[in-house]
Amino acid sequence: MDQRRAENEFKKSFLRSYRRIKRNVAALSDQIAELSATKMGVSCGIGDGMPHAHAGSDLSDYAAKLDELIREMNQERYQLVQAAVLINRAINKVPEGIERYVLTKKYLLGWEWERIADGLGYSVRSVYYIHGRGLHKLQVPEEWKKETEEAS
Repeated sequence: MDQRRAENEFKKSFLRSYRRIKRNVAALSDQIAELSATKMGVSCGIGDGMPHAHAGSDLSDYAAKLDELIREMNQERYQLVQAAVLINRAINKVPEGIERYVLTKKYLLGWEWERIADGLGYSVRSVYYIHGRGLHKLQVPEEWKKETEEAS
């Protein structure tokens, strides 16, 4: 039973990778907005709206840092699209439509169990059962397994 639990956790980690990357993109977007607002004097409500040099930094340092954050966010967005495609392909290979529905709503759209149950007209307990069956049938792509091994 421990092996099956470990296998399910590995599959959930694969499925959750999309939401993790999506949170990273959102955080980077927030950082860029904060940096832009701060540099323009918006966040504290003072200043003349023009960027100024402070404590040895200048506009070129600001632009370089902003550009670095934007590049990082674009890389994360690319990874987000790759993860979505990979996860969607894996889910679409699950033979039962209702299991695909539950896995898609939970892991790609981030729906809560109750919302999924309401959408199906089932109890939450039934949705858990369908989810478990779907996880059992899901095959994690080899390319994600390799990426995970390389990262650790």
